[in-house]
Amino acid sequence: MAHLSERLSELRQDRGLTQKELADILRVGPSTISHYEHGKYLPDAETLVVLADYFHVTTDYLLGRTASSVSTDFLQQPVAKGKTVGDILHTLARLPQDRRSALALIISDMEINLMIHDYNKRGDRT
Repeated sequence: MAHLSERLSELRQDRGLTQKELADILRVGPSTISHYEHGKYLPDAETLVVLADYFHVTTDYLLGRTASSVSTDFLQQPVAKGKTVGDILHTLARLPQDRRSALALIISDMEINLMIHDYNKRGDRT
């Protein structure tokens, strides 16, 4: 599993930031970011939370405890009828395997319909 050094470097580069730019955001020296990314030092708890908030990921993701970069903000987004993304994922995790498989088929069908819709929408522009 990835370590903080790899995750931080990847997130920073994905945002198109230099180490100096991230250091300015965190109000630390550029060498501090370099040390984090090379695994020489770990950020303190407060800095870890600031990094997670800035990159919209969880501290567990930064620390390599989970492979999912889904933020808690995303999990709290409402979907419908008072249910959040997190509520739906919690229900999904409790479903028996046959129901998960059925749901996966429904989601695949929805994804195909979205692709067709997007394709038709692009076709209308030309």
